[in-house]
Amino acid sequence: MVKIRKMAASATRKAPRFQRAGRTLAVGATATACLALMSGVAEAKSWGPYTMETVSGTKVGTAKFVANGDSLTVCDTRADSYAPKVKVYRYSDKKLVWTVTANLGKGWCVKSSKNLGETTKYEFWNSGNEMNQLLRVTTAGSN
Repeated sequence: MVKIRKMAASATRKAPRFQRAGRTLAVGATATACLALMSGVAEAKSWGPYTMETVSGTKVGTAKFVANGDSLTVCDTRADSYAPKVKVYRYSDKKLVWTVTANLGKGWCVKSSKNLGETTKYEFWNSGNEMNQLLRVTTAGSN
């Protein structure tokens, strides 16, 4: 059982000076943190895992992008002799800039990193035999 001690209204005390200073600093730090979050600094956006499918709807793998470090992980989830692949194209000119293929067999993942431009827009495509699916269109540094 928890005992709660109630104080009479007339028994209120003033907080010592150092406690008031601590509260003032805490409020100031919170306000500063809020301003920093609202300042428009771009933070990279992660996504996935997304299911990768063939054109006939068979699930063959997954893809996941982690923005901190620009890493892309592609996993093979089906023993079918196909290797799930993600191709990354620059949106503006459709130039292929990165390919990650899960070519180690069912249950295995391949992780790769590449330094993508924070303000450049990219298309992430599920690609390969019988696969052609747009996974995501995004900048590496979007919210």
